Parts: sequence; structure tokens; C-alpha cells
Amino acid sequence: MLQPDPTQPPRDIIIVGAGLAGVPCALSLCRELTPYVPDLKIRIIERNEVLSTSGGAINLSPVAQRHLAYLGVLDELNRMGTEGGADVDEIELFSSRSGRSLGHLDFNDQEGNGYGGYRGRRVMRIVLLMAMVNVAERARNIEVAYGKKVISGEEVNDKAVIRFEDGSMDTADLVIGCDGVHSATRTHWVDPDRPSEYTGISFIQAVVDAENITSHKNFRATSVNFSQHGALLMSYCDRDRQEIFASAMMEFNKDALQHFQITRGQSWATKTHIQTVLHETVMKRFKNSAIPCVREMVHKDADWMLYPIYQVPPGGQWHMSRVVLLGDAAHAMPPWYSSSSFALDDAICFSRVLARYRLEPLDVVFDIYDRLRRETVNRAFKESSRMCSLMKETGLLEEWSRERKTSSRLRKHRNDYQNAWKFDATKVAIPKPAQGQDLMTLHSFLEDYAI
Repeated sequence: MLQPDPTQPPRDIIIVGAGLAGVPCALSLCRELTPYVPDLKIRIIERNEVLSTSGGAINLSPVAQRHLAYLGVLDELNRMGTEGGADVDEIELFSSRSGRSLGHLDFNDQEGNGYGGYRGRRVMRIVLLMAMVNVAERARNIEVAYGKKVISGEEVNDKAVIRFEDGSMDTADLVIGCDGVHSATRTHWVDPDRPSEYTGISFIQAVVDAENITSHKNFRATSVNFSQHGALLMSYCDRDRQEIFASAMMEFNKDALQHFQITRGQSWATKTHIQTVLHETVMKRFKNSAIPCVREMVHKDADWMLYPIYQVPPGGQWHMSRVVLLGDAAHAMPPWYSSSSFALDDAICFSRVLARYRLEPLDVVFDIYDRLRRETVNRAFKESSRMCSLMKETGLLEEWSRERKTSSRLRKHRNDYQNAWKFDATKVAIPKPAQGQDLMTLHSFLEDYAI
């Protein structure tokens, strides 16, 4: 029997992680839920003392830019001037062995226009994050707290309780874990048996002045140059195209990771030694490239940094009682052409489901969100794993075969990519509750059946 709306929507929400999933989630919740919950309060809890600067320049697909515009972040990014990123109309793929073009991935439609007005963009991760936080700080119901490391969580008396390393605790109606691939919300609460896994692939990254690359650049905005030893991405990362971001994507021994990551407290000599060895590693793999700008790039002295790639395999638990995982905390996958948009997709989709079924118990909300997103995420994980396999060491014959397959796949799936760029999380149909799962409130019943 339907009840006269006894359930109250969440008013006090904690988001764990002030990253590329957590901040957009807060912004999306404000947009979707505030009209129904005027006293909504959102607290973003970040483990680091300051915003994380890890990662390099990330690719924003047309989907990501569309969603950033919806959240008010794209305008903020544009106001940041040249640091706001470089426009990318296409990603060009080349054989490092021969210099031959393998094809390109378009962010324009057949008429040469962007999808809904949006193309691609390459921007430094920290710049994008700063733009997000700037927008969040202007919202009256969002607060950000730094230096709060989660060590456990539980539900007590219909409240989610989080405990922190400093001995403090906090409570909320709902906790959303957006704390990345090594999520404490996942490993200490939701799904302790699902730790992150090292993929065997790492990125060695640096930024150099474009004017220091005197060779002809084989790309207009972004290129990926495939070799036997992985791939080297080169891309402008600022609007004025004065800087080029380079990322050597390759196999890297797991046991060596701890010895080649730069951390706080290391001496200048230690950091210099690490950067020198990383630079030598990149040169060894790409110094014989048939592409002049690739050879020149890998010989440049720069602050080369190691960025290991971890993943969280599909099939795990995303939610329980009053806590749910979004973004990499739920389903981290190796980076590929459009994977940066998945955290934004999650944030918007979950916010819409929560607003739509705000008077239902959270288990109903979680189940609907899970059914909306899981199949899409599983397909994306499979594709990202395939892309990751292209970074592994191979023989000359396999390299030649891999190049042919890459070109063929681009041509075969061109329409699939173009359709993918049209995705809009603000318009995707929200499922109804599963068969046999009763709605608890008259409000939800009337909305579902438009009576």
C-alpha cells in the first residue's frame, strides 16, 4: 500500500574526495536537489591538505565538455585564459616505426561541426580541478574540508557515520564515495575485498615549451605515436599552444614503482636521480622513432614524472545502506579517448536519479542508478582494457599487425565513436524501479505513471 510520502530526502550529504568526481557530484546535486531540498547541505571531504596535483593533461571529449557546461565549469575554465586548455578537433594516430598515419579520431561531425557545439579539449588536470572548485566555492550549500583521511564508516541510527584518522567523526544522511581508484570508502566500508590493481602500464609525463621543439610537428593538436615499446602522446595543453604535454605510455615493472615516484620529503638529489632515470627510460624506447618531433621530444630535459595506472575490475559492489561509490572509486579503468567523462556521467546520472526518487528509500535509488550505469561502465572497461593492451611490449611482426588492426578498427567503428559523442547524461531516460520492487510513496507513483 502506498504511503503519503513519509520519507524525507537526504538533506545532509558528505562527498568523500575533492577530485574530478567529487566536486562535479556536489555541483550536480545542488542543481538537481536544491529545488526540492532548500536547506540542502553538502560537505566535500578531501584527504590531502591541498588539491591533488597528480596526473597530467587530460582529454575532454565532447561529452565531457557538454557536461562541464551544464555544471557551470566550462565557462569558468574559459575565463582562466590560456591555461584553460587547447582545443582538439581530432586525435591523430601514427606509427612511430614508419611515421605513417594510422588514422584519426574525430571530435567533429561529418559537416565539420562539434557535437552540440562541443569538440575536444586538452587541459592540465589541476587547472580543471581548480575551475571546478572555484564554481563549488560560490555555491551557498557546498563546503570543502581538507586533511580528512577516512579510516572507517558504518550506519548508526539511520545515519551514515564516518571516522577519520585524526580521531574525529562526522555523520550524514548520505555518503558518496568519490575518492578515486584507491578509495578508502570502498576498501574500508563498501567493498573491502576489492582493492585496486596495477595494470602493468605506467605513464611517464612531462611538459615542454613548444618553441623548443624545432622539428615539424606531425599533429595539429594531439597525436598518439605507437611503437613496439608502447605509445607516446604529444598534445598542446594551453589555448595559446605554447606548451606541449608528452606522455610515454608503457609497461613498467610493479616492483620498481616505489623507487621511481617523487614524494614529499625527498632530497633534491633523489628527485633529480629519479627524473634522470625516467628520462633515460623514455629515450630508450622512442629515440629511434621515424618521426622527427618524437625523437626531439624524448631527448628534451624536463621534469619527467611517473604516473602508474591502476584499475578496479567490474562486478563489485557499488553501494550499501547509506553509502554509494561513483567514478573511479566504483569502476576505475585505464585512460582512453573518452574515459575522462565517466566521472561526470556518474555524477549527473546519480543526482538525477536521487532527485527523481528523492522520497524513496536509498536502496531503491541505488538500485535504479546501478541498473542505469553498470552495463555502460562494463562496456567501457572492456574497451579501455583493449586500448591498454596496445601499450605493452611486442615484437616487430606483432607491431605491424597491431598497426593494421588499429587503422581498421578506427574505420569500422567511426560511426560508433560519433554516436558516443552525442551522449547527454542530463537527458538519458531514468529507469523505473525493478519488477517486484514497490514504490513506497504516492509522490513517486504519481510521477512514474503521470496520473
